[in-house]
Amino acid sequence: MIVAGIAILLIVTGYVTVPSGTPGLEVYSGRVKVNLVQLKRIDGTAYETTNTQMRVVHGSMDYNDKVGTLSSNTITGDLKKEDKGYWYLIIDYGTNNTDWLDSSETLKDPYVTRCFGADGDRDGFDEEYVELYFGNLGALVAGESYKEVEVSLIYDPARTSTIAFTSLTNASSVSTTAYSYHTCTGYTTGFTEGDLAKIAKVIILANTTSDDICDNGSLVLTHFKLGPYTWTSSDFGAFDLANVRWEMRFGDQINSQGGKDLYYPKNGGDIWAPYEFKTYDKFGAASQEYTLTISIYVYKPDGSVSSAFSRVVSLTS
Repeated sequence: MIVAGIAILLIVTGYVTVPSGTPGLEVYSGRVKVNLVQLKRIDGTAYETTNTQMRVVHGSMDYNDKVGTLSSNTITGDLKKEDKGYWYLIIDYGTNNTDWLDSSETLKDPYVTRCFGADGDRDGFDEEYVELYFGNLGALVAGESYKEVEVSLIYDPARTSTIAFTSLTNASSVSTTAYSYHTCTGYTTGFTEGDLAKIAKVIILANTTSDDICDNGSLVLTHFKLGPYTWTSSDFGAFDLANVRWEMRFGDQINSQGGKDLYYPKNGGDIWAPYEFKTYDKFGAASQEYTLTISIYVYKPDGSVSSAFSRVVSLTS
């Protein structure tokens, strides 16, 4: 009789018991109303991802296991026992190349436990999944028919075009008798404060007169720096003689997940993302000039990869 009484109490108060070994004592199940607040990271102004680009699904994570219908950034549904406290907000960018969900900032919301990519609708491109946990909402109290929560989604404008490099220095006086280090420098332009680019790949392409010296060790790539990142020769791997280039990729090149974030912060200044191309080299003769083209490719929110934005650097003896 005591056990039965406890079971009835748990159902009435909107709790379900947790299996043995699961952290915590109780997980909420019952009706939940979620109000989505969408903001731009740079200035906190409102942003609107349309309801047609978003859906909320149950803990199964199944794209078609919808909680209900989003209307004006609000959705109300039943958090089921089998959800174990979790719902998933899915953002499908579709053809939108305007903005990125800022995962690191969105994760600061107390109800957001994880952000990740998954191809829920099996269209060949990942959607953004935002894991929401409502299991600790507490019991319904007198006068409540549901628990109401607010979840903040933070966005950055997507920078996928009009990106350029401005050159500051090229390398000169390369020795013909001994190896030494030489550096070409510059900085990134074409961004507006708050823009986010996701780097998909970096290619350093040699021209037809430079390919032999890159392959025979006369010109050795030491590192390439861009903004907060430094990539060494081991990151690029061996020089690809067949394609006359060094190449490094991030993510799977099929969808928009896994790129390296290049974010232009507020008050970041004009030279906020400098580049530095450093080599260790010795040329065979005086008055020789070799050029290489540094190209950066970035992901677009629709899952495609942009055309390159590039800079030619030169080294002369």
